Amino acid sequence: MTEEREELEKRVDELYKERISLEEEINNLNILKIEKLKSINEELEKKSEWMDKERIKAIKERDNLSRKVRHSNEKTWKNALKMVSILGLLDLVLIPLLVTLLGIPLQWIFVSIGLVTFLGMMLIVNYMSGTSPFNTGEIRKALTVSLITVYLAFVPLMAFGMVAVPIGLGTSAQSVVTNFSWLIAVVIILYFSTRPIEDYIKKM
Repeated sequence: MTEEREELEKRVDELYKERISLEEEINNLNILKIEKLKSINEELEKKSEWMDKERIKAIKERDNLSRKVRHSNEKTWKNALKMVSILGLLDLVLIPLLVTLLGIPLQWIFVSIGLVTFLGMMLIVNYMSGTSPFNTGEIRKALTVSLITVYLAFVPLMAFGMVAVPIGLGTSAQSVVTNFSWLIAVVIILYFSTRPIEDYIKKM
């Protein structure tokens, strides 16, 4: 009986020690988990702070870029207006002055205005498009503007009798102006109708 009791007490002591050992292991595991969670939390806080800094940096860069783009657009428009002013000065003042001073027949003023306007508008449109090759409709726009400019110069000079158009084969100045007007109308119609066709072809 005494032996059984001693054995039982011994067994109880072993179980108690095992319980204490398990509690210690559990405590150690809890401590490790807590430390690991703290470490993860610190890393997350650092990442969150870094992301906040990067977000603020990205916002500042976006604001700076938008300001640069706005200033660049303003500068582009100012330069374009300067170029248009120079082109207008050439067409309205310099070319007529040179034609008059050099005694060149007045009919050549239309050729000069057409060429200068065509080349000038091609450069201006290309500058505004921001592309290097002439693949954004510069030639079509320049051709349309140059023809309209020549037309607007031709009609008043014809109306005031400052330009004598060679008349032959039963034609008259009125018929020349009418045919030229039809030509300009066709050019304008083609200008506005070809762009949707190009967009449609690109989407196909």
